[in-house]
Amino acid sequence: MRHISALATLAIVVAAPLAAQDAAPRFAIFAPDQLFKNSARAKKVIEQLDGIGKNLQSKIEAKQKDLEKMAEQVKSPGLSEEGRAKLQRELQDGDLAFKRMQEDSQKEFNKESEKIYGQFQTEVGPIVEDVARERKLQVVFQYTRQNAGMFAYTDEKWAVEFTDEVAKRYDAKFEGQSAAPKAAPRPAAPAPKPAGPKKNG
Repeated sequence: MRHISALATLAIVVAAPLAAQDAAPRFAIFAPDQLFKNSARAKKVIEQLDGIGKNLQSKIEAKQKDLEKMAEQVKSPGLSEEGRAKLQRELQDGDLAFKRMQEDSQKEFNKESEKIYGQFQTEVGPIVEDVARERKLQVVFQYTRQNAGMFAYTDEKWAVEFTDEVAKRYDAKFEGQSAAPKAAPRPAAPAPKPAGPKKNG
């Protein structure tokens, strides 16, 4: 990590009036990539997502191999014209199904990614806020690979210290708990209707 940006400097300048005139502005950097390296629970989040991706990919590869075998059968010299035409139609249908399978797999992976990272952010966000308040910070910058260019210089040891503290508390808070997203609560069953008055007779 080498870098503090003009944007970061501007944010610091804007924040400065909030503090006493003789007090330096207080800020820190939160690096999710660092958290995924150092937090056991965050690693489980990544492993879970990798597992979903590998499972979907293995199904795609299996379907692709089936289509390749079918394509080889179409070239077989011993195949009748009628049989070849039938197999070619099946191959065309298989190609369309394969493309739909790829699209559906990508949609499923994206959906699972949003669900898993959504829970991750829900769990980590309050911890970041707690550490920031305890240290009386005015702002916490999020450092990612995408915005690395906005930082001109950073003391690496100082930059990762805040994230390491978040990682430590994150693991301690959720120790022994599953990293899988919690299932949505099932709606309660409707209450039974009271029986009507009995008829005499």
